Amino acid sequence: MLSARSFSNDPIEVMPRDSSYSNQVKGDVALTILGDMPDRREVTPEESARVLCKIDLWIMPVALLIFFLQQLEKSSLSYTSVFGVIEETGLAGSQYSWLNSINYAAQLVWQPITSYLLVRLPIAKYLFFNVLMWGIVVACTSAATNFKGLLAGRFFLGIFGAIATPALVAITQMWWRRREQTMRLSMWMAMGGVAGMIGSLLSYGLAHIHGPLRSYQIIFLFIGLLTVGLSPIILFVLPDSPVKAKFLSRDEKIIALARLRANNQGTESKVWKWDQVGELIVDPKTYLWFLLPFVAAVPYGGISAFGPLIIQGFGFNQFTTILFNIPFNAFQVFITLFSAYLSTRLKLKWPAILGLAIAPVAGSVALLCLGRGPGTRGGLLACYYAVSIPIRTGEDPSDQLLLFELLAIVLHGHP
Repeated sequence: MLSARSFSNDPIEVMPRDSSYSNQVKGDVALTILGDMPDRREVTPEESARVLCKIDLWIMPVALLIFFLQQLEKSSLSYTSVFGVIEETGLAGSQYSWLNSINYAAQLVWQPITSYLLVRLPIAKYLFFNVLMWGIVVACTSAATNFKGLLAGRFFLGIFGAIATPALVAITQMWWRRREQTMRLSMWMAMGGVAGMIGSLLSYGLAHIHGPLRSYQIIFLFIGLLTVGLSPIILFVLPDSPVKAKFLSRDEKIIALARLRANNQGTESKVWKWDQVGELIVDPKTYLWFLLPFVAAVPYGGISAFGPLIIQGFGFNQFTTILFNIPFNAFQVFITLFSAYLSTRLKLKWPAILGLAIAPVAGSVALLCLGRGPGTRGGLLACYYAVSIPIRTGEDPSDQLLLFELLAIVLHGHP
């Protein structure tokens, strides 16, 4: 969109665009700022750093909050699994597994639709609506007393939660340069581990409350109402694009747009371009990009859904089980941030991705070989942590952090 002389810290030269370029990037909101620029504007490294600092202070906390809330909501079922939701609601056979599967099935069905709406609607307002609604859904799930009620709640949680990751990837592309994106992606994805730690502590405390509501109902109700209460922050703080950022002056908006020139993409467009959809469908790399996250995601389904139950199966009681979930999540925060740091330092993604895949293989073999009994609890717990190295409690593998970063680089901009 804007002219820049290099990807380095050299000054960035911003020039007004002619009508032919305007037609080429039809619909991009950045033209509302750049279209009437009379002269060239050179952006110094100091100005770029100052604007980056403001972006980090305003946008990153909201991104962290969104992913934290989504992971807290999705993990709520695993917390309640050790506090009686299976027994109290009469779940039998594979019904508990279906409660987890229906969430992903809903995401699979709804994500293409919500991605289209993400392009057509103001991103901040659409995000606020979805976060508010998934908070309401989780709060209402506390009223469920049987499999059907829980199934309905998990289905709608998948519908409204499908927006979180694609929206945050789009926001990361919209505000930061490519070389800045890996650490920002890792920071908001590490909130899965933070949500796991805080969620475990909340569940531990809430389960000690004795009253008319059962423990699992209290956990669902508290997490849902917490999300509803925090959701307005998204509406009032997060701008729909750099052009609409109230915390930036007009000159700072120009600088913010100039910084993105290195990405070779637009900022925000409400025009859905079917020719780009066609290119996506016929490109063989599309299916490889689909396969990579799919293969990485298959193993974590069981860990995210049955993690606390697995720990409980080692012979721990329900309160000890939920506390042992805390160091596991802290480990995930470290692994997520370290893998991003390593890939940034090496300027390569594949060594970190490969390294994250080795430990779970060793941990799985050890779990198969170790016996079961009080004397092996420590070893079993250590192997479980090893199996979970690429898993951020909640949903996605840490490997997917690097895959998301690759996708953000290779497939960027708005359709």
